[in-house]
Amino acid sequence: MLGRPRRTLMFNELQIHEYYDAYASPTPKYMILCLPDVGLVSSIACRHIVMEKKLGLVGEIDSPTLLPPISVIHDSSPISPVQLYMPEDRGFLMVLSEIPLPPASVFSFVDAVSNYADEVGVEYLLAVTGLAVPNRLELEKPQVFVASSKEEVYASFKEGDIEALREGFIVGPYALLLKEGRRKGFSTVIFLVESFLDIPDPEAAAFGIAALSRFAGIQVDTKKLLEEAELIKLRTRDLMRQTRKAMMDMQKQMERQMPLMYM
Repeated sequence: MLGRPRRTLMFNELQIHEYYDAYASPTPKYMILCLPDVGLVSSIACRHIVMEKKLGLVGEIDSPTLLPPISVIHDSSPISPVQLYMPEDRGFLMVLSEIPLPPASVFSFVDAVSNYADEVGVEYLLAVTGLAVPNRLELEKPQVFVASSKEEVYASFKEGDIEALREGFIVGPYALLLKEGRRKGFSTVIFLVESFLDIPDPEAAAFGIAALSRFAGIQVDTKKLLEEAELIKLRTRDLMRQTRKAMMDMQKQMERQMPLMYM
């Protein structure tokens, strides 16, 4: 059971409670941001990584004003629904939210998390999310796109089946992550997998994990994820319902449009 945190930091109105030594060696090279979004691709992918890699809970994020008054119970400990995880080798730090962020808190949340990443010496901000397509049911293999704040990231994907997202809209927290990452000097990399809009999509999550593994060297077996796909869809229906409302408030449907200057 968790006790008192080693340290608590304040960024904007967000409290980050650490249960690990943030300055021990090695410094995590990557931070992976996992928030409920299109098809719950990010949530499903990251929860699978936590379980498959047996990541340790090393922190939690809370706020009296930006997050709802919710506790989740894990291993008999009441904790925030927004948690920090890390593997034993400290190769990466994961920020995983079990609830959709209130739209009004998204900017402050992303700004705080990116400031914390800078505080602990992270180099890359990573995320996997869904990109809603109307013909998802017909796709045996969904396409994976990459959006980044650094041109050299695009260059690394010239060979292969991951396409650069050169034009379009991205709406929500990952859109802010790209902008804030660029402004703060991070290499921000977002993998967008063709998926259902408001149906949990474990199959798309598996493709997202594969892209993340290829880029960051985080080897994760997705066999169990695919075997349990139908069960995962049932278990995540309520979260998808909550996320659907948040997406509507953030106008996620704009991602299907092209920016005016390119029409």
